[in-house]
Amino acid sequence: MKKKNFVLLITALFIIVAIGILFLQSQKKPPLETKFVQRAEEQSKDSGVENNGKLQSDIQIKDPGTYTLVSNPKHTYQTFNNCGPATLSMILSFYGRDVSQKELGEQMRPYQISSGDNDDKTIFTYEFVEWAKKYGSEAIGRVNGDIELLKKFTANGIPVVVKTWLHINEDIGHFRIVRGFDEEKQYIIQDDSYEGPNRKISYYDFLSMWQPFNYAYVIVYTGEQKELVETILGEELDEGQMWNNALIRAQKESELDATNAYPVFNMSTSYYHLGNYQKSVESFEKVEKRLPKRMLWYQIEPIQAYYKLENYERVNQIIDKVLTNGNRAYSELYQIRGEMFLLQGKNEAAKSEFEKALYYNNNYSPASEALKKL
Repeated sequence: MKKKNFVLLITALFIIVAIGILFLQSQKKPPLETKFVQRAEEQSKDSGVENNGKLQSDIQIKDPGTYTLVSNPKHTYQTFNNCGPATLSMILSFYGRDVSQKELGEQMRPYQISSGDNDDKTIFTYEFVEWAKKYGSEAIGRVNGDIELLKKFTANGIPVVVKTWLHINEDIGHFRIVRGFDEEKQYIIQDDSYEGPNRKISYYDFLSMWQPFNYAYVIVYTGEQKELVETILGEELDEGQMWNNALIRAQKESELDATNAYPVFNMSTSYYHLGNYQKSVESFEKVEKRLPKRMLWYQIEPIQAYYKLENYERVNQIIDKVLTNGNRAYSELYQIRGEMFLLQGKNEAAKSEFEKALYYNNNYSPASEALKKL
């Protein structure tokens, strides 16, 4: 009798949990404009604006319509902390290149530990771009993406790699591939190396996970698609214009919700790339205590800004905090500290840092080049 009651209790709990999940999923999301600003710069395919000597009207851009789903040649489930290589393996397969995530992982993040304890956890979007090019594709990385941009690219047969959080209200960075959208139901369709293919996420939830990365994305494409890609990107083909647009957008989003730290952090990263290092650190310090633990695991512009301002005490303080709190295999941070020691005339200390950078990533060229100079 007790066993039967226990089974009934467990069954009832499962039903309650399932109902709760369905209830949460059915809740209407707040309007996008309460939290997000969509890009104002959207060039029409009929605008006649010149792009590399050609009128946009000469380049066929398919209207997004209300629904699109780019075909998927294969799906790859990632091994531990291997979303970058798994995602690159999938995106290369769109263009007929069969490269395993194992091969890519050994190149992109060679220091791997199966348990994930202090292994290499960070692949930046610029690294993703570089490796895509090394395997024969064209690629470009940008920030300041939005739903309309995703719709344009996927409607024209080009999937988009995005950098986001893995889940809502978590701080684990993750690559995923946007393959389509449903405008009527307000969701994007994406392939996730962690959770599987054809996953549907509401616009609101997707933007909530994308915003912390300044809406970063990567376009992998063929040489024949170059003009199409550049036309869709429009003025944001220019990096300076892109970062300026991202800054303006972040400023506007910071005004929508004063409790949201991410737009202010996006201001910090944007200021850094615009060369305003003082504004970068000021923005960072406004929200530093409200940022999740892993924020600087994936974006290091505030540290770089302190370095540019020669505030080496803060550089050391932040780097130590990251390296001693679960992310020891972080070559970029050893590189920054090594360069800092060089400027201080501490050559032996610098050498040690560069050697650590190479230990955790033997393909990390900045460290090997620095050691050659020493």
